[in-house]
Amino acid sequence: MSFMRKTYNFSKSERIAERFFSKDLTDRERCAFEAGIALGAIAHQFIGIPVTANLQNLRRLERVIEDAIKLQPYKVNAKVRIKTHGLGARKRHQFDYRILSPDMMDVEVHVKYGKARVKARMKAVKSLRNYPLMYISEIA
Repeated sequence: MSFMRKTYNFSKSERIAERFFSKDLTDRERCAFEAGIALGAIAHQFIGIPVTANLQNLRRLERVIEDAIKLQPYKVNAKVRIKTHGLGARKRHQFDYRILSPDMMDVEVHVKYGKARVKARMKAVKSLRNYPLMYISEIA
């Protein structure tokens, strides 16, 4: 019940934001909602960035995405892996790059809200024709 959440040590900003959410929302439901926000942000904010097979650049981009997601409320950890298949071994000319797409990403986000915890994923599922499926892999 939402009245139980009031006992947590929320900041003033969190208490203000809390008033906009349904009083019937459980911590688990809010935690799952927050996880969906993070995956949606990754899928829609970072898509289109130019990428090549340069591993140093890809690892830097992964860290930037992780750090950006961890800035969001209730996100305690994020792991991002960008797949290099199809990127080619090296740039052949100045126009030789691809753009980042959700099917190239394997993402895991850890969220904590109140006493609830969620691990959510986004990864391309081969049996769904490499559709970048977003799902909750663990909830407690």
